[in-house]
Amino acid sequence: MTPRADDNLARIEAIEGGRPLISNLAPPVADAAEPLVPRGVLSIFDQAIVSGTNFLTLLILARACSQEDVGLYSLAWTLVVFLTAAQANLISLPYTMYSHRRQGDDLATYAGSALVHQLLASLAAVLCFLVLDVTLAFDVGPQRLRPAAWVLLGAIPFILLRDYARRSCLAHLTLSTAIVVDALVATLQMATLLALAWSELLSPATGYAAMGGACAVACLVWWLFTPQAIHFSWKGIRDDWRLNWGFGKWALVSQMTGLAFYALPWLLASVHGEAQAGELAACTTLVGLANLFVIGLNNYLMPRAAQAFARHGRFGLAVVLKKAISAAVASLGPLCVIVFFIGNVLAGKIFGVAYADTGTLMTVLAVAALLDSIGLTASTGVWAIDRPAANFWSDSLQMAVTLVVAMWLVFPMAAVGIGVAIVVGRIAGSVLRWTVLVQSLRAHPGKMAALSEVEGGLPTPYVAHVAEGGQIGQ
Repeated sequence: MTPRADDNLARIEAIEGGRPLISNLAPPVADAAEPLVPRGVLSIFDQAIVSGTNFLTLLILARACSQEDVGLYSLAWTLVVFLTAAQANLISLPYTMYSHRRQGDDLATYAGSALVHQLLASLAAVLCFLVLDVTLAFDVGPQRLRPAAWVLLGAIPFILLRDYARRSCLAHLTLSTAIVVDALVATLQMATLLALAWSELLSPATGYAAMGGACAVACLVWWLFTPQAIHFSWKGIRDDWRLNWGFGKWALVSQMTGLAFYALPWLLASVHGEAQAGELAACTTLVGLANLFVIGLNNYLMPRAAQAFARHGRFGLAVVLKKAISAAVASLGPLCVIVFFIGNVLAGKIFGVAYADTGTLMTVLAVAALLDSIGLTASTGVWAIDRPAANFWSDSLQMAVTLVVAMWLVFPMAAVGIGVAIVVGRIAGSVLRWTVLVQSLRAHPGKMAALSEVEGGLPTPYVAHVAEGGQIGQ
């Protein structure tokens, strides 16, 4: 879909003799080159609260419960994360991309439509957990998961609504509201978990009950204090769903190809038991805590990239993506080295003696996080230019390679084999993703010259990305 041309975009797209007017390009590029740091720091701080809450939740469980309990919690968590990601792809991601193209009553109606879509997504999630509860009742699957599954039947609507509220704040760059919501969840959830642990009542089921209650209170606060006007229109609900589905279906399909990641803990538990799944969950959470910089930056990058492309076209988008990938690689590269040398010590000190020999697994997962960050910026750029289908084949290859390698290595290498499978899959996906972008560069050599004049030359992948997406703004 081609964004509506405003005055700035018209200046960017001005053509003289088949070449961009560099004098007209200067203002938008300067604006797009505004540092990501000021608001990006707030986004990273907000992500630190979210990641820290997830990390401390698992830490309290690991200290107060058995490895098997941690494994059961992580199995249920894969379902929560999958449903949350599905909602984000179908509702929050399209809203982030399209809300910057609307104003006034039109934006308020779009916000109301998105909220109704979210409530329907919550209903679908409840039905999913109802199916799980019935399945477990027939002695299919890990029976010790049944209490947590029944609790999540009531908790999942509030967990999903809290995620929607947070992403809505990030979409409008109202970061202070997002921080308040997430800080409230963290405070209430941690206080409840500590009280349960002190009274020896903590379990995966009571842990999810604490999470659902904290999210319910935070959602009420968001509804009372959100600055975004919300209007409801039946016609808007229908029309906006069609718009969002046209975009979100590709993001959802890409997520479905990522089912491999959600299936890995279940595969590991079926072969080696819930304790190994708990070990994988602990290491993934610990490495993910270090990855909060990239996640937080991406939370800000998504709306920033959409805004840059809507206002300033491909040139402004290229500047934003260049800064983002530099920051991501610089943050995760050194962390891989640190985890390699002291991973065993970190895991043992934080989670306990039972996790003291997981340094190898942590190192492998840290490398996987670095590889994931390499492809993150390209994916964000593709979404920003409204071409989400472009990621499908890379994601499909990544899924296939990950599953094949995991089924091969899980028997002899247990959790480490799962980590290696994730690394190999992400290498395959990244190679294909960047290969497509380089080929796009070769197909549009004229675009490279124009970008070189604007930015003094961009790395090949960025030029290729913009060359591929440049067709949108022409």
